[in-house]
Amino acid sequence: MAVHRRRSLAALIVVLGLAGFVLLQLPGNGALQSVGAALLLGALFAVIGLLVGWLGPQSRPDREREALAREEFDRTGFWPADT
Repeated sequence: MAVHRRRSLAALIVVLGLAGFVLLQLPGNGALQSVGAALLLGALFAVIGLLVGWLGPQSRPDREREALAREEFDRTGFWPADT
C-alpha cells in the first residue's frame, strides 16, 4: 500500500510540474504564467518535502547509537569502540 501511495504521489508531482512548465511556455497573458509558476513551485516544494521526509528518519538509529555511547562514556569514562 505504501509503495502504491508513493508512486501515486510522485506521479501527481510530475504531472503538476509538467502542467506548470507547459503553462509557462504558452503565449498569453500574465495569468497563465502565474498559474504555471505556482504549479512549478508547488511541485518543487513537494519534492523538497518528500526528500526531507525520506532522509530525516534515517538519522534516528545514529542518534540512538550516539546516546548509548554517551551513557557508556558516562558510566566507564571511555568512549566505546565502533563495532
